[in-house]
Amino acid sequence: MICLAIDLNDCVVDPAPQDVGEAMHATARRLGVRVLLEAPAGYPDHGVTHMMALAESHLVVSTWPEHRAAQIDLVSCRADTDPENALEPLLSLFGPGRTTIRHIPRWNPKAAPVPG
Repeated sequence: MICLAIDLNDCVVDPAPQDVGEAMHATARRLGVRVLLEAPAGYPDHGVTHMMALAESHLVVSTWPEHRAAQIDLVSCRADTDPENALEPLLSLFGPGRTTIRHIPRWNPKAAPVPG
């Protein structure tokens, strides 16, 4: 299971909402996941939040151009891919000066019985 929280700071660009969507689709292809539904939301002069429901869970990107920052949340049951490599289209789009990737341990239904 993949559960990542990625903070991008000192971003050099404020991409158009459609560019964020295209980079997210490229990331999904690299992950080998299937996009079921997407919901982009643009905020005038205040960035974008783009959500993708995946057959394997979800991918969300939120931007704060006034702070030159973005956040990416990726959760997927696909454990057979390299998520950090798959994020390259998004990282290239934002060109962050600093990237922080947190791997969040979550309960894995394949590795343990149901808790409680």
